[in-house]
Amino acid sequence: MTPSARLAAAAEILDEITRSRHLPEIVLKQWGVSHRFAGSKDRRAIADRVYQVLRNKARLSYIMNNDSGRSLVIGALHLMDGLNLQAIHNLYSGLAYSPKQLSDEEISRLQTDNGENLPEWIRHGVPSFIIEDLKEAYPDDWAEELKALMQPRAPIDIRVKSDRVELAKGLEICGYNVSYTPFSSKGLRIKSDPPPNIRALPAFGSGEFEIQDEGSQILGFLLGARPGDTILDYCAGGGGKTLAILQSMEGRGRVIASDIDQTRLNNIKPRLKRAHWDAELRLLGGNGEGLEDIQGLMDRVMVDAPCSGTGVLRRHPETASQITQEEVEKLHETQKRIIHNASNCIRIGGLLAYATCSVLKRENEDVTEDFLLTHRGFKPFPITDALEDRFFSPEASHKLSELAKSHQLRLSPHKTQTDGFYIALFRRMD
Repeated sequence: MTPSARLAAAAEILDEITRSRHLPEIVLKQWGVSHRFAGSKDRRAIADRVYQVLRNKARLSYIMNNDSGRSLVIGALHLMDGLNLQAIHNLYSGLAYSPKQLSDEEISRLQTDNGENLPEWIRHGVPSFIIEDLKEAYPDDWAEELKALMQPRAPIDIRVKSDRVELAKGLEICGYNVSYTPFSSKGLRIKSDPPPNIRALPAFGSGEFEIQDEGSQILGFLLGARPGDTILDYCAGGGGKTLAILQSMEGRGRVIASDIDQTRLNNIKPRLKRAHWDAELRLLGGNGEGLEDIQGLMDRVMVDAPCSGTGVLRRHPETASQITQEEVEKLHETQKRIIHNASNCIRIGGLLAYATCSVLKRENEDVTEDFLLTHRGFKPFPITDALEDRFFSPEASHKLSELAKSHQLRLSPHKTQTDGFYIALFRRMD
């Protein structure tokens, strides 16, 4: 494909992402299947352009005064790549497979706005309330946190079932760029450039590893599950933390994975089968119905609450402009209800973990502070007491202890090179 044809393809894909609201990787895959003439280098260049635009969509649409795929790509050529007007004209000649020539409006936008003096929220690509929240949470380095959250192409982390040293050697032999995760002793990190197809590896099919960000691994291991425990994963989702919990338990004990979505529960089944572990899968009602028989019986409960997903924007940049303050407020109320329902399942002396993949205070500290005020039988449980040497080296435990604030821990792309996560631990005293 010519460079111009690649630009046209990227614009087409961006329009389809907007129209369908499907994940970019799904739309890119569908496009590749229906355009088999495109080689691997073509598909890679097109994907790079799509993600470049998505990470800078707010700025590009503001400057171009248009959010069509074509306008966004043209804006990126000028603002991100630094091409002058003549160079862009050459790419948009209207000849052969080239997109049609630039319109007078497009030329005008390129000539009159170079991206300077933009409103702060446009410049950073997220709604202004998120910036204000980050300033409160990270007063000294909020800009670095936001940049790390939005810009890099995130690596692929995996959680290894047995010996990560041996698996790392095997992956390197296969040509992958592999390193050890700095915190989780069961984690490996694979460079995402070029994108690795690790699901095709025999070791994945046999359950030797699962794809899971190191931050999520940390949350699962902080629950401190032991062989023989009774565990509830209240909002199990795709089951990543369920599997990390089972690994902590060496597959021995009772684990209940619950969710309000049957499709998500069904997706856990093949992952359990690959890992040769078992868990009870329970579909919950809208108000948590379905767990009446285990009230006050669980040793430990994990609540990975539904949230805005602001902690994973580097993986899903297309969602940055879709998050609203009203949505976050609704999530806040849902999160308070969920942690209350889940807490009823814990026995006296048991441990409750509340977690989100959000960086917003309203979904994190505001929820857990309210929980402590309204649930006097629970007390904060220090993060440092949960850092077991089975899964964290002394160096990792020391670093995480420094980042923790009593029973609360924030992880972020800037500080820990993970996705953005929050976790708080509580012990039930009576």
